[in-house]
Amino acid sequence: MALIALAASGCSAEKAVSPPASALPPAAVPTPTPGPKQVATLRLPIADYMLTPQQAAELKWLNAEKVAVCMKQYGFDLPVAPSPVVSPSDSIMFRRYGVTDPASVSTWGYHLPRRGTAAPQATLSPAENAVLLGRDAVGKPMTRSNGQAVPTGGCQGKVNSELSSLHTGGQGSSGGTSQLAARTKGESFAHSMADPRVQEVFGRWSECMRGDGFSAPNPMEAGADLPSVKKPKPDAAEIRMAQADVNCKTRTNLVGIWFAVEADYQKAAIAQHPQAFAKLKAERDAQAAQIEQLVTKLASR
Repeated sequence: MALIALAASGCSAEKAVSPPASALPPAAVPTPTPGPKQVATLRLPIADYMLTPQQAAELKWLNAEKVAVCMKQYGFDLPVAPSPVVSPSDSIMFRRYGVTDPASVSTWGYHLPRRGTAAPQATLSPAENAVLLGRDAVGKPMTRSNGQAVPTGGCQGKVNSELSSLHTGGQGSSGGTSQLAARTKGESFAHSMADPRVQEVFGRWSECMRGDGFSAPNPMEAGADLPSVKKPKPDAAEIRMAQADVNCKTRTNLVGIWFAVEADYQKAAIAQHPQAFAKLKAERDAQAAQIEQLVTKLASR
């Protein structure tokens, strides 16, 4: 049966900006040397203040379930997965430092992996989409459907309001107290990318890539100019470049070094604002407990 994804997923790379020299922290975090299979197990300090990937998946599932209930009132049946499904993109580490999984790039190159054809995404009709979003194809507000009033913003807007208290933190862009988690994630990524320690390993990685016949200034720009990246599937050239990318990351320990540097920045930020982060963790704990209660309630129906 087709499934429909009705909630935004986590973000990948953050936008990079140059930090002031005073922002450079000491190299306090030991540098790991993760193999390709261990990259997903790395845990940045900010993860202690965010939902786990499982909890993030549960929140998306709650959203989809509630939207489906709302849509059914208007005569539309939206299929939803029977239980939460955790995907790699539910983790803060998913492609944070570019591609790292040899098995994935051997099939998908720089493309985002897609699920198997057994569970394709549902395609909504114009009428379903209008009720879902609360507006028709030309953007005109949808006020009634099948003789019933449509909530502002449609079923998705209604559910967003109902679950607003559950979006105080997460693996994605929402960030809790004053967007603290999101801001910390974004700033630590930007500062680490501009850090001399990371810039140095970028140089070694680029040299490694040139040895394999490819040119890229850093992993975030690797493959961006390939014609195939805008097509539905990668071609052989894209796959070869992505494989070289992963191999050069392993040979230079780029991920281990970048991770340690970014963790330095996050630890420094957390240490500078202990009360704010303590409040954020309390919000996260309350959020996780509420998610667990709602998931248990829905699962027992």
